[in-house]
Amino acid sequence: MDDLERFLDLVRRDLGSDDARFEFGGRDPKGDERVWTTIPGTSGWRVVALFSAPIDDQLGKLGRLKALLESFASIGDRLYSDRPRVVPPAASREVDDALGVLAERANALRAVVIDEDSPVLWGSSEAPRGPEDVETALWIGELADSAVQFADSSEGFDLDLAALVQLDVPALSEALAAVESRKLRERLLRKLPQIREFGPHRSTDDWRVHFLTCRAIAAVRHAPERHEQVEDGLGWLARDFGGIYH
Repeated sequence: MDDLERFLDLVRRDLGSDDARFEFGGRDPKGDERVWTTIPGTSGWRVVALFSAPIDDQLGKLGRLKALLESFASIGDRLYSDRPRVVPPAASREVDDALGVLAERANALRAVVIDEDSPVLWGSSEAPRGPEDVETALWIGELADSAVQFADSSEGFDLDLAALVQLDVPALSEALAAVESRKLRERLLRKLPQIREFGPHRSTDDWRVHFLTCRAIAAVRHAPERHEQVEDGLGWLARDFGGIYH
């Protein structure tokens, strides 16, 4: 029995459900005989516990399910690494190559193509590309923004995510001990090991560019009508084409 099966077995025993399973995509589950929640750090994965009759304590069961997920944060990593990987077709590689040329000519750190709604990262000048899609880039960018805001509000304190993401858990925990915000400290301790798994090929400089790129993607998605922004440590320029792409 692997880790995923063990986790589902634990859900069944802890919640007293008749069955439990992982689901990806499609419509959200409905019905009083099931509880479910999305799995942090994944794009579209959820865990569902099914019962033979309507549940009286829906909120209690849901709270317990979320608590189990928090205790087994690596489940999201396993689902991400176990799902089939699609090799980009030649056309996609041509887009990536063209974006590489664009980034070089514009003296930009990175060039990407996203649309207004889908999780697909249509193109990126990063070579080799990581497995992150737009939804993953969004939460990474939001986490990086939170780290920047904390550092800005804490005089003399710097949160270098590009260095922190490469630490193992004990070293990371020690490095984050001085972060006064318990919520941010726990988020970083939980999320940075997940992020590291996305880019074992990345150097410190690569990670620095990656976090900036994710922050820019999050900014464009949150305010698609804004086409450019320059601030300390980050600047981006977006152009629409095809009606939905940036």
